Amino acid sequence: MVARVVLSDMGQDAVLGGDTEALVARLTRAAYEVALRYRPDRPFTELELALWREIRTVLNAPEAT
Repeated sequence: MVARVVLSDMGQDAVLGGDTEALVARLTRAAYEVALRYRPDRPFTELELALWREIRTVLNAPEAT
């Protein structure tokens, strides 16, 4: 079971349920894996594009059950 997380943004509280937490975890892992493949001697725009592609892939993938 995933614990509920409460975020505070400009006085507004939002409660994230398990589905949102799972998505955030998947996006974080995808971004981390892209960052590990990124070489600092390459343009930042390549990293940005790679992150965009990976996040799009995660968001378009069916949820794991």
